[in-house]
Amino acid sequence: MSLERTDYPQMARELAEGRLGPEGFSHRAHLGVAYEILSAHEVFDAMAIYARGLRQLASAAGVPEKFNATVTLGFLSLTAERMANGNYDTAEAFLDGNADLLAPAPLSALYGAETLGSDLARRVPLLPRMG
Repeated sequence: MSLERTDYPQMARELAEGRLGPEGFSHRAHLGVAYEILSAHEVFDAMAIYARGLRQLASAAGVPEKFNATVTLGFLSLTAERMANGNYDTAEAFLDGNADLLAPAPLSALYGAETLGSDLARRVPLLPRMG
């Protein structure tokens, strides 16, 4: 079992450069790295950097099927929105102030499990169904 990494600025650089390994890259670390990348880049640039790095990480770890475009875009959008509406000086402050994003399946209110687990959701960022 690897220890969870919390050096989010360094992890963000490694992810952007395609050098981040899966060791210690927990769900909390995913969000901490997202915070750092969104803090350093315009939102659409940040989304491209993060998604590209995450897809590369999953492939390098031998689990390319774990990359999910819908989940990635959903979490990045929620993170960017919370950052814009709050005042967070660090990734840790952001994570402490948004514990609901760390709970299991925070996107389940928007998507069914079947949708999130679909091949289409892994390839294309899907929007929630209306009505």
